[in-house]
Amino acid sequence: MPVLRNRGSLARVLYDMRMLRRRLELLALRLERSAKSLESRGVGGDVVRQYRNALSQVGYVIRALEVLEIKLESILALNAVTQDLVVVREALRELGRRVKSLPEVSAILDELSDRVSDIVAEMPIVDAGGQTSVAYTEAARRVLEEAEKLVGASGESPQTQSAG
Repeated sequence: MPVLRNRGSLARVLYDMRMLRRRLELLALRLERSAKSLESRGVGGDVVRQYRNALSQVGYVIRALEVLEIKLESILALNAVTQDLVVVREALRELGRRVKSLPEVSAILDELSDRVSDIVAEMPIVDAGGQTSVAYTEAARRVLEEAEKLVGASGESPQTQSAG
């Protein structure tokens, strides 16, 4: 397995993912409080539904980032370049596409994906087993499905369609 030469860049991506997740956790708390406040004041269902949909999407991104953080931590702990790095890149791309209704979050996810792409481009990732880009994309989708299951287990609905 090739050794990871650019640990600093990957560690920075992991740090930025954690910071994004923490900011999203704070946003989720504010959204939850706002939705409850609106419900208690009897504000219309559409407004509350939009808050709940945004909260669901934010929860989904939080869970997906948790799964991806674990993958990056494993790569850093092993100090080795693995196929998981490509899967992380593809998962970040797919996650960014799924949450286009949260433009700020989507832009940050796209930027993180680009940074991982730069790291991947510098690495001698050997195609062990003949995986194609379709296989990497499929693996990324499985990662995001795992996040959806985590969201479902926490009682939230992992809706990823537009909030509007």
